[in-house]
Amino acid sequence: MDNIDDYILQLADKDTSKSAGKSSRKSRRYASDSDEDGVYSDDDDVDIGSEDEVDEYGPDLYKDEEDRKRLLALPEVERERILSERSEERQRNLERLEVRKLLKDGRRDDSTRRSTRAKGSGTSRALTELTRRREEKKSSRSTKRHRRHSPSPDKKKRHRYEEYSDYEHSEEWQESDEERESKTKKRAPNLEEIQSISFTRNMIEQWLYTPFFENTAIGCYVRLYIGPDPVKKVPVYRVCQVIDVSPWHKVYKISDGVFSNRGLKVKHGKSEKVFPMDIISNQPISQSEYSRLLNTLDTERIRAPTMDQVERKIDDLKKAKSYVLNHEEVTDMIARKKQVQGQNVSVAMERAKVLAKLEHAKGYGNENEIVHLTQRLQSLDDLVDRGGNDGSQQHIWEEINKRNRQRDRIEAQEVELRLSEERRKAIKLAMLQSSQQPNTSETEKTPESAVIVVASYEKLMRSLGKELNIEFIDE
Repeated sequence: MDNIDDYILQLADKDTSKSAGKSSRKSRRYASDSDEDGVYSDDDDVDIGSEDEVDEYGPDLYKDEEDRKRLLALPEVERERILSERSEERQRNLERLEVRKLLKDGRRDDSTRRSTRAKGSGTSRALTELTRRREEKKSSRSTKRHRRHSPSPDKKKRHRYEEYSDYEHSEEWQESDEERESKTKKRAPNLEEIQSISFTRNMIEQWLYTPFFENTAIGCYVRLYIGPDPVKKVPVYRVCQVIDVSPWHKVYKISDGVFSNRGLKVKHGKSEKVFPMDIISNQPISQSEYSRLLNTLDTERIRAPTMDQVERKIDDLKKAKSYVLNHEEVTDMIARKKQVQGQNVSVAMERAKVLAKLEHAKGYGNENEIVHLTQRLQSLDDLVDRGGNDGSQQHIWEEINKRNRQRDRIEAQEVELRLSEERRKAIKLAMLQSSQQPNTSETEKTPESAVIVVASYEKLMRSLGKELNIEFIDE
């Protein structure tokens, strides 16, 4: 009988519609059998038994007073375990009693109505009623256990959260994901995340002449060298954000074979300035340097970078690394590189010539030449300071070279005339000294010495003129 009761209890736990469907099919078979066998009699009823026989322990879970005393003498943990087992056993017995009663009532209804449909409905209602009662009792037991064990506040919150419907649960979880993602994008990045969008000198050397250089550099962070610490005598760096790529006042060397006439405009807090790219560090940003940037932004009330900005910049760097240059872009890069390097060589050569001539003029004490060369050197420096590498700049250099060639020819003639005059004076001085010497052998040697001195001086001047691209006119 207990197995039958357990089977019926399992049926009660299943979905009502499924149980009703099975009951209907069984009812049809029962209906066909009932036509042959007739109606149920009272002898077919299940012996229910009294509730006292089933309920062995009673509501207080004790058999009698002696049993109560025995359990109270046990340790609390052991006593609670025994009472819990008795409570579960008592509940199963009461449920079986309910099943027997409902089953008997259902059979009597079926016997009276003589309808398989009515029988199915009666059985279904009985199972539904049994399920409802069991749920109420389970809820009651759960409440008692909840009070007895006194769960923590976290468990209470979790219990309340589980009471929501599936729809409310999914909707609330979806909103939580959106809020969490929004907060993540608005938070300030940590050191590792800001390091992922740092712009190093190696990257500058690699991408300097590419068409995507400006778009990639702007928004990245650089480690900028600002000089040595006055006390510790160690290099000091600042973490700055690139906000623009601007012209620089002259061509400068970034590394071997890499020259530029542009600089990076960066900001640190409210401070903004253009710096050359050769002082950008290749080393990673340190925690102290990044913390100083965040403190500066907080002090000056400037919004710190966000993860949303970092993610966009990471995408730009990925695009730059995977960018494939076409033929026209490569040709343009080569032309720009040659133009910048050629401009740098022209400036260096021109300054070298002027400085060499200036030193030569100072050696002879030629004040007019010193003033003239100093003015030329100053005008050349002013021109370089104005910068630029466009067509107008190229035209200016052509005019300067043309004017310099004319001046070189005039100066060459002047140098040649001065050289000839110095040579004549040296020969006359040597002849005069030889005529005053009493020793004939010495008088014969002195003119030769004078000629050697003059020849050496002339050789020196011609060598200097060759280095300066000055052609001397032979008499």
